Amino acid sequence: MKNANETGSGLAAQPLWLNWALLAAAGLAAGQVLARAGLPAGLLIGPILAGAALAQAGSPARMPKLAHQLGQGVLGCLIATHLDAEVLAGLGRNLPVVLAFVVLTFAAACIVGLACGRWTAIDREVSIWGFLPGMAGTVIAIAHERGLDSRLVALIQVVRLMVVIATMVVAAMFLSGAAAMPVSPGPAPDAGSTLAVLGACLAGVAAARHLRWFPAGASLVPMCLAAAMGIAGWNVSLPPVLIALAFLALGAQIGLRVTPELVRTGVRALPALVAASLLLMALCALSGGLLSLVAGVDLMSALLATVPGSIDSIALIAVNAHADVTFVMMLQTLRLFAVAGLGPFVARGLVQLTERRAVPR
Repeated sequence: MKNANETGSGLAAQPLWLNWALLAAAGLAAGQVLARAGLPAGLLIGPILAGAALAQAGSPARMPKLAHQLGQGVLGCLIATHLDAEVLAGLGRNLPVVLAFVVLTFAAACIVGLACGRWTAIDREVSIWGFLPGMAGTVIAIAHERGLDSRLVALIQVVRLMVVIATMVVAAMFLSGAAAMPVSPGPAPDAGSTLAVLGACLAGVAAARHLRWFPAGASLVPMCLAAAMGIAGWNVSLPPVLIALAFLALGAQIGLRVTPELVRTGVRALPALVAASLLLMALCALSGGLLSLVAGVDLMSALLATVPGSIDSIALIAVNAHADVTFVMMLQTLRLFAVAGLGPFVARGLVQLTERRAVPR
């Protein structure tokens, strides 16, 4: 049976502006609905689903590279809003312990990803990237820059994130008391903060184009600049509409490239992905228990610091679970930098090592 593109019907036969209008409307609406329903990373998952639906209908729309890079920059600035002088001071005081447990979680994610690649038909390097912790949008974007199939990386990231959130919510019910009072919001976004964020994002675009040796420049450069501005007392709050548009660019870039074959691969691999995610959570629970003893922090804070969740969703759970938010963000942030800087080399090195061992002598 011919698809919509082959027959010239469907969205392929419609004006391109109509395709973009449908994508923007459906992606933003789906993201808001999922986010308001409490789904972790809902703002990202909504545009992925909308883009995938349009792709199945034959839409020729493709996300421009500039829009994708700007979306990465906004995401980096969003992470920077979690960073302050207290987090950085705590990092300096506890650096040896923090580094050790960052390495443990990083290693566990790589090992589980490699094992899952063996259990399924998914490329091993793609599988490793799917299990790397951090912020899902950032990890997916870096994998895309590496030339990997970011659609499969996104699928694994979403499955892993769902397992992490579900298990940590259950853990919080047993290890924490009633939900914490909402934290006081930071300064409201204004024209100055929006311009500062956009300036940082443009610097990230320039870094991605001209400093190709620098890993994930489109997201890490804005994150560093926004964090520095925030610590210096500048307002770097992001307007909600800018955050939604960034997730639209990141999610639609993935969804528009979804094919029926990819969907079939995902369905076949789903049981293995869930099992691998549960294995990773078990390993991180052991690491978190050890961290609680070594660092003298409560068990819930230690678990949240070591689990491979998305940094924004983990921060939210930490607040609601009365955890030590500063300690949690300290480890989660450093691990994000480790993934961005070392992820490409570690993932490729592990794959090459296993391939050499598999060659008969």
